[in-house]
Amino acid sequence: MNNDDLELLLKTYFGERRRLLFQLARVRDAISELKRRRALKPSKADAPKRGPGRPRKQPAADGAARPAGGKRKRTTKNGGYRLNAWDLMVQEVITRSGLMVREDLQPIALEWAKRHDPKRKAAAVDLKLTQTLQKLSGKRGVLGKYRSGQRRGYHYGLKEWFFNTTGEPRPPYRDQLSGKDDA
Repeated sequence: MNNDDLELLLKTYFGERRRLLFQLARVRDAISELKRRRALKPSKADAPKRGPGRPRKQPAADGAARPAGGKRKRTTKNGGYRLNAWDLMVQEVITRSGLMVREDLQPIALEWAKRHDPKRKAAAVDLKLTQTLQKLSGKRGVLGKYRSGQRRGYHYGLKEWFFNTTGEPRPPYRDQLSGKDDA
């Protein structure tokens, strides 16, 4: 490093120091102003407790207020609603074929849709398959999913094929998974 570079570096650091000292002075002034305003502001005890408008409802006599969050969640008997045709098709294909990626399910879903839902276009079939997989693996809990890292996306299988605690496939299905990805 030559003398010119050193001089430039020193000027830069001195300028930065001056800027920070100026900023520090401004922050100290702001803090003192806020402290002064807080001391002058009247306490909340002097202010009226409630402004104009509709008064609050009185809590229930027994003291059991409804929890915040709006409506109660509806529960259904017997495991919820019936699975639709798409759900049953995906469940059956996965049961027959073992762990599958969405990419492998897509051509099967297209063929199935040609027979059972001919008005649906390919893009709509793709969307419906994605929605079905999300529903069955999430809200319904029929399918489990596992990201192996060997292929893009999740490997879907029946829920009982996976460990409850870790979400990893049980040994017979893990062997099936590694056999599919090598091919």
